[in-house]
Amino acid sequence: MAIRAKKTMLGAAFGAALGGAAVAGLVVTMPPGVDTPGEVLAELQGHTDTAGYATAERAPRGDVPDWTRGAGTGVTVVRPGETSGDDGGSVRVDLDLPDATPPADCTELPQVGMPFDGGADWPDLGAGPALLCDGWVTVVLGDRLYAWTDDALRSDA
Repeated sequence: MAIRAKKTMLGAAFGAALGGAAVAGLVVTMPPGVDTPGEVLAELQGHTDTAGYATAERAPRGDVPDWTRGAGTGVTVVRPGETSGDDGGSVRVDLDLPDATPPADCTELPQVGMPFDGGADWPDLGAGPALLCDGWVTVVLGDRLYAWTDDALRSDA
């Protein structure tokens, strides 16, 4: 019995170590911008589909506001994942946009609203004015732009 117990304990310890290594591997392979436990869980469960790009120019058209393409860097794009159901064209993005300003024809919004959550850890967006720019709800905080859109907002633009 003692030998069997040792083998079971060694097997369990090996299994736990192997499982821990697999989880650590998943954490390492998460896309840029997936940093918090909530974001990791949302990705693993298929609630979100996150992608990172060095520049806004490298992001697919429709994933970033057109006016950011020449200046945006450190881009994180989040869409609802496969398990979230009909996404209605939802997409949210945050990126570095040093010294860039939104287009002059943006419309000021009375309140910020909120894009789909997806486990994100965004700052308090109420600290900056909310603008509607070419179908994107846009908030600039310092040198960081936070924006989101969906099919309904794009059809109004």
